[in-house]
Amino acid sequence: MLVRIIGLLLGGLTMGAAAETPVPHPIIVNDDGHGGFYSGRYTSAEAIREKIARYQGTHVRIFEWCITMGSRANYPSQVTEIMGTGMTEFPRRGDKRASELMHKLAAEGVDTLAVVAKACHDTGLECFASIRMNPDYAASWMGEGIPRMFNSNFWWQHPEFRVRGPKGEDRTKLSYAFPEVRAFKLGVIREALERDIDGLNLDFLRHPPFLGYEQPMVAAFQAKYGEDPRKLRADDPRWLKLEAEVMTGFLREVRQAADEAGAAKRRRLRISVRVDHKQYRAWGLDIERWMKDKLIDLLIVAQHSLGGYVFDLRPFVQMARGTGCQVFFGEEVTLSGHDLTPEEDKAIAAGTMKPPKRDHLTLQMYCDRARQWYAQGADGIHLFNDHNNLPVLRILGDPALFPPAENK
Repeated sequence: MLVRIIGLLLGGLTMGAAAETPVPHPIIVNDDGHGGFYSGRYTSAEAIREKIARYQGTHVRIFEWCITMGSRANYPSQVTEIMGTGMTEFPRRGDKRASELMHKLAAEGVDTLAVVAKACHDTGLECFASIRMNPDYAASWMGEGIPRMFNSNFWWQHPEFRVRGPKGEDRTKLSYAFPEVRAFKLGVIREALERDIDGLNLDFLRHPPFLGYEQPMVAAFQAKYGEDPRKLRADDPRWLKLEAEVMTGFLREVRQAADEAGAAKRRRLRISVRVDHKQYRAWGLDIERWMKDKLIDLLIVAQHSLGGYVFDLRPFVQMARGTGCQVFFGEEVTLSGHDLTPEEDKAIAAGTMKPPKRDHLTLQMYCDRARQWYAQGADGIHLFNDHNNLPVLRILGDPALFPPAENK
């Protein structure tokens, strides 16, 4: 197997006639839209275009460009602010670099999402704008520098719209129970749909929760059941049903916005969602309903943790059968390690500390795992935190190396 892979990478593996060549598995890669600025790689529109052009000759079919960190954006938005807006001191050197580059490009008239979309089309890829659905940071996180960098003015100005625990405790995230929050999120989505993108990726792994015991939720439950949900188990089926109704209502609004934009572009704009294989119901994500009602086109099943996880994908493949929705296994490529803290960054700059090690999936691990997911019926694989690994991207979709499930 490994010899054959090496031969393919070196160009030594020949395929049969085109008519006999099976269709490659599609690969999706996610670029967080921050790391390239943080490291100083994305200094210009041309640098971004060059990065995407490197996917020529790989099995990547969809490139996801994340447009939000926290609830701020990396493009000149009219709905929220560019990351780092209003800051003079930054938590880490890379954050300062990222904010300065984003503001510089915006001042030059560069719309990064539009640049990415065109570069994708020039390379033969679909471009999905990826939105992290609730990744704001607690106000005191790491001395407030990180939340000031990434959390929007909307978040700071409206603490009354945050998720609440059963005792009223502030749980940081904006709550989809409030129409104002849904309108804010939809504003960012509609703005992205104005660009020449092909779809949306709604990333529900960044980060739950999406609902809690806010007044609208408590009042709706009491009106329907005559009980206080704060006195019940969090997994009470009636409570989970109410959460699902709220989130499905939001998905319908997203689908409508995508359909309206797609009608103007004369094509269907696809929607993908990334969810946790265990917790999706607890988070109000009724993925079975979303697939049956054609609200989504791609389901990415992963885990809200570091990578290396294993679970059975077959129930999700079965769930999707007959709906037209494709199912992707979601690989989180980082196996260990963490993002730099401001204190660590200062120590590294001072030369008193080496950058902490982060372990990632190896080529052999990728291959062993891919065989398993394809055998369980995956249509393709979604890569998170590994969008630069060209050797992997050249082989991971090869059906000759990774045959699809026999019943596909």
